[in-house]
Amino acid sequence: MRPSRSSVHESYERVDEELKQTKDEVQKQPPWLDELFEQAPEAAAVLNTDDRIVCVNKEFTRMFGYEPDEVLQRPINDLIVPEALVESAREYTNQLKNGGRVEGETIRRRKDGSEIYVSLLAITISTTSGEVVNYALYRDITERKRAEERLRESEARFQAMADTAPVLIWMTGTDGLCNYFNKPWLEFTGRTMEQEIGTGWIQGVHPDDVQGCFDGFLPAFHDRKSFRMEYRLRRADGEYRWIIESGIPRYTGVGEFAGYIGSNIDITDIKRAEEERQRLHQLEADLAHINRVSMMGELAASLGHEIKQPIASAVLNAGACARWLQRDTPDITEAREAASRMVKDVGRAAEIFDRVHSLYRRDTSEWELLDLNEIIREMMVLLHDKVNRTSISIRTELDLGLPLITADRVQLQQVLMNLMLNGIEAMKDANGELTVTSKRAEDGQLLISVSDSGIGLPHGEMKHIFEAFFTTKPQGTGMGLSISRRIIESHGGRLWAISNSECGATFQFTLPSGLAASSPPAA
Repeated sequence: MRPSRSSVHESYERVDEELKQTKDEVQKQPPWLDELFEQAPEAAAVLNTDDRIVCVNKEFTRMFGYEPDEVLQRPINDLIVPEALVESAREYTNQLKNGGRVEGETIRRRKDGSEIYVSLLAITISTTSGEVVNYALYRDITERKRAEERLRESEARFQAMADTAPVLIWMTGTDGLCNYFNKPWLEFTGRTMEQEIGTGWIQGVHPDDVQGCFDGFLPAFHDRKSFRMEYRLRRADGEYRWIIESGIPRYTGVGEFAGYIGSNIDITDIKRAEEERQRLHQLEADLAHINRVSMMGELAASLGHEIKQPIASAVLNAGACARWLQRDTPDITEAREAASRMVKDVGRAAEIFDRVHSLYRRDTSEWELLDLNEIIREMMVLLHDKVNRTSISIRTELDLGLPLITADRVQLQQVLMNLMLNGIEAMKDANGELTVTSKRAEDGQLLISVSDSGIGLPHGEMKHIFEAFFTTKPQGTGMGLSISRRIIESHGGRLWAISNSECGATFQFTLPSGLAASSPPAA
């Protein structure tokens, strides 16, 4: 049943009367309150008990786009509440009618249909005459909400990136306590975020490394500096793994310190590989030393003759010196000459000992400018008696115009000794000739060749002769050629072998001339 026209008219008259009364009550406020209301930074509206607008301030007009005469006496929910939020707005109204207070964040609609985020404060006030007035205050928080949304999106992107990164990622707050660990970290440790945050992650650090973690992080945190350290972290399966941790301070958009962000990488396999490399390097050095020692055994017989000769001569000259001095009239001139010859004899024996000792010692590399021909001649002296006791002849073809090279004398002596002894060994059962040559190659490098007329290279085994432990000798170690190639390559050169056209084999190696070579690792 429809209401009569007269009842509707009466209803409007009652509303107009209430609005007039409410407006009169508002206007009774002191002038300074009116000014405060008008200049308030929040959008403000005064409502009657039916949520009809009595008055609005300048910020309300600016925020929602309505002029005052467009909103007066109209229900505020019809103007600025989106349809989807009408029910919640009515709940606010019910709370106010019961003398409550409404405060929160919501969405409101502008005159042009666009929507904005607002913080809302609605309160009910009773006037001095007993009238009830509702105040609604709105603050535009759209930019803040958009910034929060962008932050949430950024955090979501960071989360997705961090959880798929191949490293362990963590963050701290401004107090230095960890407040975030990515998925790979939690999978690595087998613990939950709740267990790890704060100082919980310390439970997974090796007990011997805990203090080192504090010593690495706390000074950097105090000075707001980056840091880097290594420690052991327990994996989910219980194994402690070495990790390298890097951390940097992070800041907000306005430059305020926000804590640290860092990443950890498992370097256990790398450290083990480095330890194995060092172990193999040491093994190589040990084998090189053994190789030199084994050569001494082969040289022992020949050295006997080389050393005995100058010592015997020194003894004879010492006796002659004594006799010249024991004469009734000592012949000082003759004694001096005998003593001088004795000094030379002993010096020659000492020189032989020094050459042998240089091969036998176990020192680190000592690089110097060397005459390669001089080293070849030194090896000829050491092998002289060994060659003389066989039917083997040895000759040299040396380019006297070779430039000096930068190299390790002992290591090059070892290479030449290896190659020359191999050649002599290959000709031990037959008359043969060992030829050592030096010259400049077409590319400017120095080329050294050691050629023999012996049994030649093993058939079908050419590709193996430089491999460690490969040998065709019953008593061989299989390390001589392998070590020799390693030495030459560390000097920037190359070592190879070829079969001679008639018989025997030739081993050749190149070395950079001048100062081009760089220091190799110790052999």
